[in-house]
Amino acid sequence: HRSPVHMWSRPGLSTTNDVIMHRFYDPNWIEGALLDALCCKEKYSGFNSEGIGFRSRPGRTKMSAESSHVIIVGAGPAGAVLANFLAIRGIRVTLLERQSDFAREFRGEAIAPAGRAVLRALDMDDVLDRVPHADPSVFELFVKRERLLHLTAQDLGADVELPRVYSQPALLEAIVGETTKRTNLVFERGASVKELLRENGRVVGVRVRNAEGERRLFADLVIGCDGRASVVRRQAPLEVASEDLPMDVAWFKIAAPEDWKGECRLRACVGNGHLLIGYITYDGMLQLAWVIPKGSFGEMRSRGMEALVGDMADHAPADLADHLRRHAQELARPFLLSTAADCVRNWSVPGALVIGDAAHTMSPVGGQGINIALRDAVVAANHLVPALQAGADPVAIDAAAAWIGGERMSEITQVQTLQARPPKIIFGSPRRANILFSIARVIRFAPVRAIVGRFVRPMIEGVSDVELRV
Repeated sequence: HRSPVHMWSRPGLSTTNDVIMHRFYDPNWIEGALLDALCCKEKYSGFNSEGIGFRSRPGRTKMSAESSHVIIVGAGPAGAVLANFLAIRGIRVTLLERQSDFAREFRGEAIAPAGRAVLRALDMDDVLDRVPHADPSVFELFVKRERLLHLTAQDLGADVELPRVYSQPALLEAIVGETTKRTNLVFERGASVKELLRENGRVVGVRVRNAEGERRLFADLVIGCDGRASVVRRQAPLEVASEDLPMDVAWFKIAAPEDWKGECRLRACVGNGHLLIGYITYDGMLQLAWVIPKGSFGEMRSRGMEALVGDMADHAPADLADHLRRHAQELARPFLLSTAADCVRNWSVPGALVIGDAAHTMSPVGGQGINIALRDAVVAANHLVPALQAGADPVAIDAAAAWIGGERMSEITQVQTLQARPPKIIFGSPRRANILFSIARVIRFAPVRAIVGRFVRPMIEGVSDVELRV
């Protein structure tokens, strides 16, 4: 036996006619009404003059996970993967993406083994192989233009899995393509969330705008996966603890040197308070990251691109320096990433949760943003799936959401601490930099490599044991 259902209070609908018209033109209401009708086989309780939508009375038990509904804001790696995890397990999901496509500039596209393990949990091995990618096989470290380290994948051993550089637009399209095969998942492009909707102090949905206008969508939980400028984080609102970083990153992409094309190289050049990183990308181009003191890019650019290219060339070994000068015209439109590192103190409020960059903006050091976000999605699924499958009890859902941040904070804190160290050395006092250079000169020796490995290993394998349990 099921107890009667009652109306959600909805502001903005003042007359019975408004309510009736809203009811028949709201696809979310139609879907929910049909589902409740099939599950309950009983009549609804009538109209409410303030709005419409159905919610269980306290104590009502839902028959299936499909009677729970989740809105995920942002179809980046965390959002698309979490939507897939939930939909596979029978939970209704609406995935909203502000952009109409993923064809835009991404800062760093390397996915470490810890991140790829998440995608394998979705049986996406073929997707990982099908998406354009590059596997770095040669690693070089130059300090003050002198090569101090040259490692190949073979030197590291056959059992060591290395980061892979993907086309992130193609990877996201592939993940979303797999995700939208789920019949209980709706994916909307060009849908921008403008406001969180609340009832009795709890988030109950979003006001969303697309090319056709604005409408309201209601759900048992709203999850913000909408990046460092998260609307969900801002409107929740969630308190943020930030750390000042001493550097910015200018991104360039140019034709690769001919002698790099036969082997997929990754090269780091350190010296005089600067860091230049270059690697071959999935499309055979050379991606450059010019790490500079924070706030200095404007002054550099004011001197002209020729001077900027000259600065980079002065910190690069002779072969790369010559290549940069020959291709200076291709560097005319750099992309500046103003770096940030922060983390919300609490990841959730009643009815809403944030994960990925929306919960914690990661420093670019070690390329951890995607990997950490993917691991967030696993932990979120572990906690949310049981609560959502049991029905739409707000207390149980909010309790599950609160556990996610608590479990993830240990890894986030440790990785952000590790990420903070190299910039402080490179852009710190000359004494610190000299210590780094001394370590670099002896890094070829096994005991020193073991010490450095303590920094590198968490970036590749992760700090915590993260495993899908649902």
